[in-house]
Amino acid sequence: MTNLKRSFFWIGFYLLIVLVLAQLDRSDTPIINFAAYFYLVSIFLVPIMIFVPSLHKVSVIVPMFFWGAIYFALFQLVERKLTGSLDVEVIVLEIIILEVGVWLSYQLAVGIANSESLMNVLAQGTFPHRAIEIDTASEQIKTEFGRSRRYHRPLSLLVVHAYPKDEEVIREMLKSLQQDVLTRLSNARIGQAIGEAIRQTDLLIRDNIGRFIILCPETDLENAVFLAKRTCKIIEERTGLRVNCGVASFPDEALTFEDLLYIARDRSKQLSNTNTSVEVGERL
Repeated sequence: MTNLKRSFFWIGFYLLIVLVLAQLDRSDTPIINFAAYFYLVSIFLVPIMIFVPSLHKVSVIVPMFFWGAIYFALFQLVERKLTGSLDVEVIVLEIIILEVGVWLSYQLAVGIANSESLMNVLAQGTFPHRAIEIDTASEQIKTEFGRSRRYHRPLSLLVVHAYPKDEEVIREMLKSLQQDVLTRLSNARIGQAIGEAIRQTDLLIRDNIGRFIILCPETDLENAVFLAKRTCKIIEERTGLRVNCGVASFPDEALTFEDLLYIARDRSKQLSNTNTSVEVGERL
């Protein structure tokens, strides 16, 4: 059994134990009278640990302390004698079960993250490209914006979003894990195509949901639109995917990276119901 399968097994077993204890606790004479808030925290911590990256990208001690603090906060705020036993043994057992749940959820979340990283490495190894993750690009973004402000030079931003032309296909893709691998390979292929279309001075970034962002120093809106059309055409020829590309320009439309990104993303979204591949201010 692989580590990921083992983690799924143990987290399922943990949830089963908690639910069984909850059922036994509903009887007239409960075997162990746990507090009601203990069950809520024990169950809800599992999805939160898995879907909140900041809780599993640190040492396991941090989330264990975090959930322990939540437990003790509820212990102080809730009148415990109305919902559970005041015996020290019961309270200690609740804390142990809670922390075991945190540890198991942490292991599962790390296993899932490692699997996703492995698929990304496989995809990028198949179709190498120069895109960097948006979380690690902050210093380069600040550098480009600082240079543009200091020397009063234009700077544009493109958001590229590619997807199958048949919307029914995308729904089918989401039904299986195998299609997730194909999606990652497709994104890597798109990144490779974009890297060949843009200039060496352009900064290629990938955001947290798989869209590509191109930061174009020394580029006004007109030239950015030309680059966007060229990039969309290359991607469509290489991959057969439909491509949306929203464009925004500094300083005419926004003064910060976040505002430019918001405008470009919004324009890209509006294209999903049109036949246009590039959207700029005059077409909104």
